[in-house]
Amino acid sequence: MIRKIFLLSISLMTLLSCTESEINYINQAENQQRYDSQIFETITISKDVRYGANVTLGGATTGLSMDIYQPANDTEINKPLVVLAHGGSYLSGDKSDFTELATFLAKAGYVVASINYRLLDITPTQLAFKQVAINSVADMKAAVRYFTKDAATNNVYRIDASKVFIGGYSAGAITALHYAYVHTNTELTSIGGSSFVDYVNSKGGLEGMSGNESFPSVVKAVINISGALFSSSFINSNEPNLYSTHGTDDAVVPYLQGDVNHTGIIADGSGILHPYATSIGLSSELNTIQNGKHDAFLSCTSCLVEIRTFLYSQLQ
Repeated sequence: MIRKIFLLSISLMTLLSCTESEINYINQAENQQRYDSQIFETITISKDVRYGANVTLGGATTGLSMDIYQPANDTEINKPLVVLAHGGSYLSGDKSDFTELATFLAKAGYVVASINYRLLDITPTQLAFKQVAINSVADMKAAVRYFTKDAATNNVYRIDASKVFIGGYSAGAITALHYAYVHTNTELTSIGGSSFVDYVNSKGGLEGMSGNESFPSVVKAVINISGALFSSSFINSNEPNLYSTHGTDDAVVPYLQGDVNHTGIIADGSGILHPYATSIGLSSELNTIQNGKHDAFLSCTSCLVEIRTFLYSQLQ
């Protein structure tokens, strides 16, 4: 008994002598599964947080908002951030559509933001879909910058600005993929010609003007759920790593190469993006859902864990 009391006293004295950062390190050492298991029972959700504003294709100025999911009562500093964009063919959808994945990741310790972005409010045309897609990229970058700005100023969310991830489903995945892999006028030209380059540059370039300008928008990796990229050749070995999940029978966004949602826009799906990424040395993982439709993710029992495992691997 005396020995137990002595050891407890030593442990308490050691803890009291630690700085806050050292205590956090000790807490993490005791639980090596932070970010790779559900270590929190409850989370907090801050709804309708405004991260910016911009003008739609129809000329309407609209505010941009997001819901922010965090583990409750978490004292950890420098947490990784995940920013997600919903699907809906750029015609519909809402940030609440990602409640399940956002909650799941927040319970593992991540800060997760599910965003709304500008949707199509004019007659749908091939050009309009290309413009609204690039507008949504600008909006997602503004959301990321909201947090990197906070990290550099108020530090309310206590995120690690070097560990930022983006992702989405369907249109949201198309947004995240073009965010990660479109960086040059040459790539923009291949999407829509020189007039498309002029359009993008008139709206603030690829960073856009949706808010929080001058702060970083760099990301480490992309979560692609049933998405596509205009061309796999956009991916370079020094760009963000990739996780994809996609059904082989997706008739909306092709698993391989094909017409996206009957718009006449031909793009490369996950079945092409993944092998190309690995061929150039990028870290890439693909969960192929055999015979899966466009919404195969919704009934995938392993996908949430796979996404969490992928994110955890990118933290090392």
